[in-house]
Amino acid sequence: MKKILPPLLMLLFGVHTVLHAQSVEPDLVQINEERISMNKNGMLTLGSWAIGNIAIGGIAMTQTSGNVKYFHQMNAAWNTVNLAIAGFGYYGLRNQSTGLSLSETIHEYHNFEKILLFNAGLDIGYMAIGAYLWERGIRTDSSRLRGYGQSMILQGGFLFTFDVILYILSRSQSSSLIDSLDNLQFSGNGLSLTIPF
Repeated sequence: MKKILPPLLMLLFGVHTVLHAQSVEPDLVQINEERISMNKNGMLTLGSWAIGNIAIGGIAMTQTSGNVKYFHQMNAAWNTVNLAIAGFGYYGLRNQSTGLSLSETIHEYHNFEKILLFNAGLDIGYMAIGAYLWERGIRTDSSRLRGYGQSMILQGGFLFTFDVILYILSRSQSSSLIDSLDNLQFSGNGLSLTIPF
């Protein structure tokens, strides 16, 4: 029995090590499928918002007057750009590969998150410009400036919320990927895998 016990323990240790090492390795195809799916859903959300604003704005601007007319006019015009962005974005995601390497996957997440943060900054700028136009419209008694300003605040607010939520979702996915790499250690001579028990 004493002769069998050490090889049996080594075998069990080896099986545990192999099983644990396999669970540490992230499934990059699935991770990239989830990333692409999240981005597609984001483009569908943006496109739906744009279509709704174009339809409502297009009808309402013909049936209203004053700053309300200009509010709807700007909503419709603004969202033609949003619809184009959503369409091109969705189309670009259709053919995106899920067979990316680990570094390519992390790079995709990183670039997308940088774009979302940059866009969130622009969105704050849109709202600030909208507030300026609204205030200037009040001072100069301009219905157009008031309506355009109100629309820019609404559109900037939606886009800011959209970009921040998409950033949080993307960051959550990329963080779990990066967390799975905590057991890898890089040195000047090679790569080692630490297996906790």
